[in-house]
Amino acid sequence: MKQKHPLRKLILFTALELLLVFGIVWIFDPFYQYHAPAGNGRAVLYDRDNQVVGTIRNFTYDSVFLGSSVAENFDTDYLDSKYDCHSIKIIKASGSVADLSCYLDMAREKQELVNVFWCLDLFALDSSPIPTIPDGTSPPGYLRTETILDDIPYIYNKEIIFEKIPMMLAFAHLDKNTGGNAYNWSEGKEFSASKAMQAYEKPEQVLEPIDFTNSKDDLADNLALLSREISSHPETDYYFLIPPYSLLWWDCAYVNGELDKNFYLLEQTLPVLVSFDNVEVYYFQSVEDIVCDLDYYMDMIHYSPDVNQYMLEQLGGGAGLVTPENCQEKIDEMKSLADTIITDRIYEYYP
Repeated sequence: MKQKHPLRKLILFTALELLLVFGIVWIFDPFYQYHAPAGNGRAVLYDRDNQVVGTIRNFTYDSVFLGSSVAENFDTDYLDSKYDCHSIKIIKASGSVADLSCYLDMAREKQELVNVFWCLDLFALDSSPIPTIPDGTSPPGYLRTETILDDIPYIYNKEIIFEKIPMMLAFAHLDKNTGGNAYNWSEGKEFSASKAMQAYEKPEQVLEPIDFTNSKDDLADNLALLSREISSHPETDYYFLIPPYSLLWWDCAYVNGELDKNFYLLEQTLPVLVSFDNVEVYYFQSVEDIVCDLDYYMDMIHYSPDVNQYMLEQLGGGAGLVTPENCQEKIDEMKSLADTIITDRIYEYYP
């Protein structure tokens, strides 16, 4: 009998401890698996792979901003003010059309969408048209489901208790990665020509143009995905921003024989997107003052928040707007700039 009493105490203590941990994770909920911040609390969003699904499921919004890592530094508060909307960022590494479409489907199950802002990477157009989200490891499976029954790896996780929750509280106090600065990674990063140059060493040999037959097939499937999404929701306004990669990226495409492929992607995609009445397309790849100034970049494609802000300011009819009338002109401008880059501008950095 004396042995049973301590055992009962141990069981009770263990149960209370487990309940306490569950309560802490439930209340603070750093991945927003169960609820949005209570009251006037601001969401702290710094972990795209683990927090995006929770925000889609539990936040209140009427618009979304989709994209890859080059879209994380957009200030969506500015966007909300400009378009009188309430948006959340939906970010996926590499930002394939299929994965972002999968997230968009999740959002539509929860909310009616007034606007879809999509930072559409050129390299996403010939990415795999098969989404990785349903069966992949990012985000983790327990975050993708709505049941609590598989949440043990989230609830009883020392990283959540001792790292993620304290980080969330510290960031909230510092007003970091809150509001329109969700997932912003620019703090502490160096944007300069010297930094960007570290990411690219110009090869001496120029390769022959590659055979991109497979890219054509993937592009056709991705354009079908986009077209189906847009045509199925005529009540939603779509804004596609095609972001500017640096002259290093374009020179790299040239020496690796990929220029023809890139121009094919443009020539096939822009006319399709601008054919829809509920779509606006903004093309920033040919903005020479940005693309050819490496002080805006930290590597071949990742640019400073100044460039993100510039793009937002152009929405609503800026110089980057692509229309059925000027579509071919925009493509020709890009071809001309690419030629200037590989014959002249690149040698400002590689004498």
